[in-house]
Amino acid sequence: MRAVVVGGGLAGITAALDLAAAGVRVALLERSGQLGGLCRSVPDPVAGRVDTGQHVYLGCCTELESLLGRLGVQPALRQDRLELTVVDPGHPSPRRLSAAPLPAPFHLLPVLGGWPNLPRGSTLHIARVAAALRDGPSGLDALPALGWLRGLGQPEQLISQLWEPFLVAACNAPLDRCSAELAAFVVREGLLSSARAGALRVPGTDLTRWLDLPARRALEGAGVELRLDSRVLSISGGSGSQLRVAHSSGDDEAFDLAVLAVPARSAHRLLLAGGRSSRALEEAAGLPDSPIVNVHLFTDRPFLPGAVTLIPRSPLQWAFDRSQLDDQPLDGSWHAAISISAAEAEVAVPEGRLAADIWQLCQTTFPPAARARLMHSRVTREAHATFLPEPGSAALRPGPDGAIPGVALAGSWTRTGWPATMEGAVRSGRAAAQHLLA
Repeated sequence: MRAVVVGGGLAGITAALDLAAAGVRVALLERSGQLGGLCRSVPDPVAGRVDTGQHVYLGCCTELESLLGRLGVQPALRQDRLELTVVDPGHPSPRRLSAAPLPAPFHLLPVLGGWPNLPRGSTLHIARVAAALRDGPSGLDALPALGWLRGLGQPEQLISQLWEPFLVAACNAPLDRCSAELAAFVVREGLLSSARAGALRVPGTDLTRWLDLPARRALEGAGVELRLDSRVLSISGGSGSQLRVAHSSGDDEAFDLAVLAVPARSAHRLLLAGGRSSRALEEAAGLPDSPIVNVHLFTDRPFLPGAVTLIPRSPLQWAFDRSQLDDQPLDGSWHAAISISAAEAEVAVPEGRLAADIWQLCQTTFPPAARARLMHSRVTREAHATFLPEPGSAALRPGPDGAIPGVALAGSWTRTGWPATMEGAVRSGRAAAQHLLA
């Protein structure tokens, strides 16, 4: 059997490795000159390269960790349990919080006890959420996450101070526009399932260096034919006949199987260009996008209170001290990455103005920043970072079989049960390979 995998992100890499391991002859076609998809970096005149988005994963991301093991890749920060610094804008003294080595959910008690500005009785309110999720999050997709939390009696201060920072970052959606089922899954899987589940993992280098070359080596070692800078134009056939794949070189090729590990709109367009698509894929292509913006600040001295800092009720959201995390920190300057999820308000702001606004916020939020000098800044944007998981979106996410016969779908937008994350992408690639092999 001969298979083509279109797309060289985490989903495509996973599908190609799994198919090759089963004895299938695989060609992976990627339109850009590097692997990794949205896990990528871009050139910068000062830093060399900066990531288009700060990527973080959790201890519960087991399939991603399995893939990274196959690639021989490790993160710089690898916690055994959740540890982070929290800075409340109204109470700027930082709180360094660590989960306890206790069974879940009791491991979170020290975190909740030290969290700044939580309302009285927060532990009981959180226990109510945990009790509601004991049998799993189901039947909640039609509800917005904000309404679900309010329905469980969560005070507004607790929502804005605790639930919102975690859920907006994980789902890349504001709580009033996010499926409650997906938000509930994140709480249950990422915070309450085990003491290890919420432990943070952060890459120690730019994402292209982290993934591109290791993935090339693994794919070529598995016998996968890797073609970069190869743009697919259409896919036709199926239903008992071979698939015909047309690409920018002007040639058509015949394959028995195909994995479309590309965004839903791209997959729909490729099949339509070949003569037919599917209703499920057409509906998925209509899912709106949600952007992510990163502001990279290079200063003459460090100003963040920890390697990973959460700032509730602030546009800063999450801040990462890359000079602590990088395996090769810059000489003479310190690099902070401010990661803004659900960034509809920020994605269209001119770079100079956005960087100035974020730097001013840093100076008022972190006292050491008031004494620091900003030497360089860079704004990176992913306007189509993820799909927007609105209420009702779960029904619009197809499984791997949501295309035409012989073609499997993969990508974090497919029906993985997870938000659009690295873990979801890997799981989708594995599901696509299993579907075709079956």
